[in-house]
Amino acid sequence: MTTIKSPEKPRHIDGRINRIGTDDLIKAFGAPAGVDDLGTLRAFVARRMRRPAWPLPEWIEAIRSTADADGTDTSSRRTGETGSSAAVDAVLAAAEPLLTGVEVTGREHGRSRRYGFHYLGWLSPGVHAWLLTSDERYLAAFEQHFDDWYSQRDSVTGEWPGLDVIWYSLGTWARCRNLLPALEVLTESALSDRVWGRLVATLVGGARWAYDEHDVFRHGNWQLVCATELLHLSAVLPDLVEAEGWASRARERIHEHLLLDVYGDGGHYERSPGYHKMCLTALQTAALVDRQFAEHPKLSAMHEWLAELASAEGWIPHLQDSHIEWPALSLLRGSYVLDNPALARVAAQWLTPAQFATEAAMLPAWDDAARQQRWMETLATAREIPVPQPAGATVMADSGYVILRGDELRAVINFGPHIEHELESHSHRAVLDLVLEGWGQPLLWEAGGPPSYDDPEYLTWYQSGRGHNSVLVDDRELGTDRGVTIDPLVDTSHVAVFTGQHHGSGLPQSRTIAMVREQPAFAVISDRAPAPGHVFRAHWQSLHPWQQVGPLTYDASPPNGPGLLLIEAGDHGAAGADSNGVAGVDSSGLAGGDPAVIGVDATGGSSVGVGGVELVEGVARRPVGDGVAEYGALYSLVLTRDSGDFTTVLVPHEGARAADVRVAIDGATLVVDHGCTVDRVGASSWVRTVDGKLSWATGWRLRELRDRDQVLLRSAAEVDVEATIVDGGLRFEVTCSGRCALWIRPGDVLRLDGVPIAAESDDEGWAQLTLPYAGRWTIDGVHHV
Repeated sequence: MTTIKSPEKPRHIDGRINRIGTDDLIKAFGAPAGVDDLGTLRAFVARRMRRPAWPLPEWIEAIRSTADADGTDTSSRRTGETGSSAAVDAVLAAAEPLLTGVEVTGREHGRSRRYGFHYLGWLSPGVHAWLLTSDERYLAAFEQHFDDWYSQRDSVTGEWPGLDVIWYSLGTWARCRNLLPALEVLTESALSDRVWGRLVATLVGGARWAYDEHDVFRHGNWQLVCATELLHLSAVLPDLVEAEGWASRARERIHEHLLLDVYGDGGHYERSPGYHKMCLTALQTAALVDRQFAEHPKLSAMHEWLAELASAEGWIPHLQDSHIEWPALSLLRGSYVLDNPALARVAAQWLTPAQFATEAAMLPAWDDAARQQRWMETLATAREIPVPQPAGATVMADSGYVILRGDELRAVINFGPHIEHELESHSHRAVLDLVLEGWGQPLLWEAGGPPSYDDPEYLTWYQSGRGHNSVLVDDRELGTDRGVTIDPLVDTSHVAVFTGQHHGSGLPQSRTIAMVREQPAFAVISDRAPAPGHVFRAHWQSLHPWQQVGPLTYDASPPNGPGLLLIEAGDHGAAGADSNGVAGVDSSGLAGGDPAVIGVDATGGSSVGVGGVELVEGVARRPVGDGVAEYGALYSLVLTRDSGDFTTVLVPHEGARAADVRVAIDGATLVVDHGCTVDRVGASSWVRTVDGKLSWATGWRLRELRDRDQVLLRSAAEVDVEATIVDGGLRFEVTCSGRCALWIRPGDVLRLDGVPIAAESDDEGWAQLTLPYAGRWTIDGVHHV
């Protein structure tokens, strides 16, 4: 929700911040002897300033070396000419608007974008292009635009109550981040003394404002990133009289944020991959300035958090208010900052050799010869040492995400809280929602973050539960008090099962997401809400249009795959396949009779009656490769009923054609029949048979494991168990929470963790076996019919 109260202190902008003259600037540097004007001050600073954390000359040289490898002559390169490398083209394209003129007040931008315009990210390419080409037009354009901006900046007003467009936390942070590296190269350039002085005054004024603003901790990315640049500036210009005080306050805030704003699992407080990466980048700068931050365990954990959430193709879903993030470059920089070779290996698997080499070349050499030698060895071996395979499942308990992995599938589940923010929360109005990917492509997707926070659909689509894979109640948005609880994750070699509950819609709802890992791999999502008198809408999102291929059976596939088949089985009913093998499910699975497609509404759709099916088209980013994501259509399938109980089977397929599958509900068991392979999924068990014979069975928090009518194991207490066929008999892997009695049918030789056990059977062939204490136990030699 939009707040009417400023998130920052009452206005504290005075002449020492926004009206710094030449004499004031000289005094800011301690009035050094022989310094009496901007020219002599500039010479003093040139002798005394230290290098910024990420210097531009190395960055430009890395780009130039890439261009040289392509045969590009950057020294004579003019805008519009052809033949340059992609990196050169990108730099010059970003600088092109400066040659034709940019309106410097940003008045034409919307409420939020106007603030971002004054970060001056659009101005920095002028310096980059000048360094790359030595073309003085770019330097002149930078000078003119910065001078105009400086003269007019305080005439700009914003629409956020009490929040100045120029002098606020993100503005002071971002301008320092953009201008401080430029100061190193501009100090000894042809830039006029007047504009050089205005540039330094902008940095000094911003630091003073930030110091005054951030005298006490507050949650969120604004203060954290602002503190890192305050530290950065104090290190680059240590002769500033206030630098020591700035650095001290910055260190205090950074320590506090690492303690209170970074979770134990490494996630940032706001739970957004995009803002996490923004904060991590800022902390990498702080770690280069002050080694103590590089040694902080939370900084290592933040890198690992990004790597954990990344797909096999190297992108992170746009969870909460986030873009799709590609963390490889951040991880490579993290390897450099933390002296951690493992991060470089992870990054190398997602970067081409040229990308890896270019990014590495941008990083300055270490003064410490031993450290530099280790870095060179890290770069040389990053592609030679394999990256360990990720775990089958990861629970990020503090951040509120669970990742389930299979041979080809990966699901990311959100169960975290709603998090407050300075202006508008970056938390979306959904919980227990998920995204699913397979064969490197999103299969079940979500709206993600908007192109701009000024987008009219920001709250009604991107943040709304309507843009997520979730169940809405009475068309209300999820509340901020969600009361989420989750059960212990079931994670076996064959199956992963997540179960969570919440009351964010004003009534209890639960969701279980069970995924079988091996082919044929698929997921079953069971939603429950025992509350009559409401209308429930299950929303399912795909990047491809949903096509009805049977009763309550839909497929979303591109021409060449991969795709996703969705079957809504409801509480009861049976599924079948027609002569072409197309899956179908009985329409009795939804209340209200025969549902039909109500229509397609490209503007967000209208509500439909109970028992309806609606197709809606929205917008979302999609990864297209090589660090690029594009906006395109996101297609919603909305199933409506008067019961909150949905049983949804998601069957991914690698090709364009959906697999042959039949779904039926047999009492309390969901039966998914792929032909030779049949899966029987119960409330606490999953059993797979192949050609009518048991392949494996797994159960969680149960006392009896069955294969159809046959009891395989009984227990005196709830256990987790996995049964597989080994040498014609059964092997059980049993996890118990304490001493526990089991009843099994022993074969010739029964072994408990490899130890032969004497077991006497009763008249029905059952023998009691006691697990002596809590743990995971292996039982071999169990008779199997």
